[in-house]
Order: sequence, then structure tokens, then C-alpha cells
Amino acid sequence: GERYLKEQIQSIFTQQKVEISILVRDDGSQDKTKDILKELSNNPKISYYDGENIGPAKSFMDLVNKSSNNFDFYAFSDQDDIWMPQKLISAIKKLQPFENTPAMYISSQEIVDENLNTIAIKKVHGTHTFEGEVIRNFATGCTMVMNKKLLEIIKLYTPNYIIMHDSWITRVCYGIGGNVIIDDNSYIKYRQHGKNTWGYKDDGFKKMKKQLKIAFVDKISMRENIAKELKQGYEKMLTPNSLQLIDNLINYRTNKKAKKWLLHNKNFRTNSFKLNLKLKLSIILNKF
Repeated sequence: GERYLKEQIQSIFTQQKVEISILVRDDGSQDKTKDILKELSNNPKISYYDGENIGPAKSFMDLVNKSSNNFDFYAFSDQDDIWMPQKLISAIKKLQPFENTPAMYISSQEIVDENLNTIAIKKVHGTHTFEGEVIRNFATGCTMVMNKKLLEIIKLYTPNYIIMHDSWITRVCYGIGGNVIIDDNSYIKYRQHGKNTWGYKDDGFKKMKKQLKIAFVDKISMRENIAKELKQGYEKMLTPNSLQLIDNLINYRTNKKAKKWLLHNKNFRTNSFKLNLKLKLSIILNKF
């Protein structure tokens, strides 16, 4: 991350009307990232610690668990993007009405190349419900901001099986009846370059290839495992509707009633005919 790290951190410190504190986890960098972090940590508002390369999802969850509870709002940052000055305050204004309930915010993104030239605006597509999020994650971590209430709940349980941190946190928030706020505006330049770990281009063929490998080569039922983790961590906090869906996901491969419920439940759908067809086929084949 050495090439863009300083520029990204500088963009965080240009945020308007908010006090900033940054916690960085280095995942065994072999470039000059650690030297840059040592230099930047002369600023008392930046701290960092060393860790192993355990992948982005577990790295971010480790950051969540090591973060202080002394702040009002929390956001994830990648190492190579650019934040617009109003990014955090725009999210906070939308989150403030939900101070006493768990809530999170996600926004659209401006996709840019390595020189910050605009490629596209990526909207937050999807069916914005717990059912829709279980089918297909629509949250992007670098746009997420959550309140202290949600962070405290996320800290209660760390899943052993996790695909990405943003999808896990979004599912927990929906599952417990929290508020998820969608902003069609973009306040981030989401940079695409040759070394991205998980980029915009993965939304197509590469992402589908990964999912097929998990289902047919590794023989892992992603959503069944995620459902088990949600029940293990939050069973007493889940809404009745969420718990019903989770139980059916856990049992659909061996229970005909559970499979029938998933196939015929009108809420367990997307707004895409093609995706709904793929959904039904994967359930029938026990690969959902």
C-alpha cells in the first residue's frame, strides 16, 4: 500500500466538522508501508499495530475488536482511495436520528483509475432487506459508517467463517432489526489499479468464478455457514423473521419444508429475474 497510503490518510484528515482518530493494522507488508506508518504515527491521532496476513475480512474484524469504545461513529478505510471532505459528516447527519439503536450507513462510489480519472459511478444496487442481503451483498466496506451501538454489538461475536467484513456487519445489522441507511450520493473515489485485493471489476466474471469454486470445488455452502454463524452469535437478538430465514438456510439441504420455504417465499427474492432463477437453481442443487 506504500504508493497511495499517505494520500489516503491525508484525505481522511481533511474531513469537515468531525474529530478524527485512525487505527491501522499492518498485515505483514513487505514494502515501505511500515516505514510510512512509523513516520505518520508521530501524529497522536494515528496509531498502528503489526499483524499477520489473514486476509481483508479478518483483518478488518481484528481492527473492530481492537478499537476503542470511546467514539460516536466508526468507519472503514482502504489504503488506496480518496475521501471527499464531506464523506463522514454526510453519513453522521443521517445516522444521528438513530443514536439509541444500532445503525449503519453505506453510499455509492465514484470508481476511478489510479490517476483518479472517473470510470463510473457505482450505485448501491440490491433489495435492501435482510433477505436481499443474504442473497447478495450490496454493501462496500470503504463507504460504511456505523454508530457506537452497532459497533458494540459487532464486538460481541467474531465469526470463524466469514467472506467479507462488510457483508457480515450488514447482515448482523439487518438481522437484529437495526437500521441500514443507503445514500445514492458518492463521497469517495474508489481507486482501481493492478494490486487491488477486491476491486470493482470483481463484480463480474471473477466474482462469479470465486463463488462457483466455493460451491463446487471447495464444496462449501456459503450462506448456510454464514447463517450458522449468525445464529451462534446473535440468536437471542435476531428478529423472528430473521431467525426463521436463518433456520431454513441451515436446514434446507436436509429438510424439504425448509427448501420449499426458500423456493416459494416471496420476500426471499431480488429485483432481477436472472438472479432469482440462479437463486432457485442453487437452492435445488443444495449449492446456495
